[in-house]
Amino acid sequence: MAEDFQTTNNVMESNLTNMLLKDLNELLNLNGKKIEDYDIPYLPPNTIDRDAIPSIIQEELVVDIPNEDIKYVAKLNNDQMIVFKTIINVIVQKHSGVFFVDGPRGTSKTFIYRTIMESLRSKGEIVLATASSGIAATLLLGGRTAHSRFKIPIDIQPSSICAIQKEKDLANLIRVAASIIWDEEPMTSKNCLEKVLRHK
Repeated sequence: MAEDFQTTNNVMESNLTNMLLKDLNELLNLNGKKIEDYDIPYLPPNTIDRDAIPSIIQEELVVDIPNEDIKYVAKLNNDQMIVFKTIINVIVQKHSGVFFVDGPRGTSKTFIYRTIMESLRSKGEIVLATASSGIAATLLLGGRTAHSRFKIPIDIQPSSICAIQKEKDLANLIRVAASIIWDEEPMTSKNCLEKVLRHK
């Protein structure tokens, strides 16, 4: 695998190995893991920039915002604007809040979610876009299923916990997120939501 990093004949073999290990570590970080979690060669400390932003956080900071999403706020009707302003004000003031947006299919709930996401992301904030189903997740920019994002076990048991370790990058990502949007949350069992709160 290290041969993929060979750009010239002058690169030492040890440097190639370190480049490979650093790359593997970044890929593992995207999935909430570290190279130390596996039985593979040790990654020398000087190959990791300790001040660097973890890849899992960088990934959320560079979510592309389509031009049409930037104009969504101007297209909100009066009721949608009330919802938007209420939620945004709580987030901007750094208060805690849980909001449930309810309405029949076709009432533009996803439109409101995307407007909130665009507004926050355009200010450099992180928004974790999740959904209970893969199809719903594709409608949210940077969307992931809740099971994938929060490491919810597929086979939920009363003693189950999500594999989110408090000192790992995924936990840090959740801490720095300005907001979490969970589309179609009522479609999942209440056990899933409870398990997100019961992490390692």
